[in-house]
Amino acid sequence: MTVADTGILIWLARYNKLNLLKNLYGKIDIPDKVFEEAVTAGKLNGYPDAEIIESAVINEDIIVENTGVSEKVDEMEKVFNCKLGWGEREAITLALKTDSLLLINDEEASTIAEFLGVKTKGVLFILLKSVKLGLLKKNESLAIFQQMLEDGFWLAPTTAVEFEKILFEL
Repeated sequence: MTVADTGILIWLARYNKLNLLKNLYGKIDIPDKVFEEAVTAGKLNGYPDAEIIESAVINEDIIVENTGVSEKVDEMEKVFNCKLGWGEREAITLALKTDSLLLINDEEASTIAEFLGVKTKGVLFILLKSVKLGLLKKNESLAIFQQMLEDGFWLAPTTAVEFEKILFEL
């Protein structure tokens, strides 16, 4: 089983690449709050990616689970002195309860998840793995990555350089 957080869904849907999740992981599970953030709020704000994500839910490529938040996540927020979003909190909880891989971009959320024993991967890993498996061409992955940066995807400059280095070594 694989669990996804809101950001992963939005970034991939924005570039019509949500199908990569199905191709790489099969069905994806998301908690209620991730659905609310990605679809309900997205549609209210007129984001086209919300419709793409909703279609994946209707087609049962994405399964919405009723989750809640684990006390362990609450405790870790105190330990790390941070406050995660509801979607991140529920996604970590669902992955923890089901011993699943968690697809998440947020660094603090990923740190807490990893501390709790949940393996995490982000959207850049998905792009690289898709190239490695022949689901994307290198230039297509690079174009998506560059467009993500232009559209506000934030990461350390060293990470951007490392991504491009790994991409061209594949």
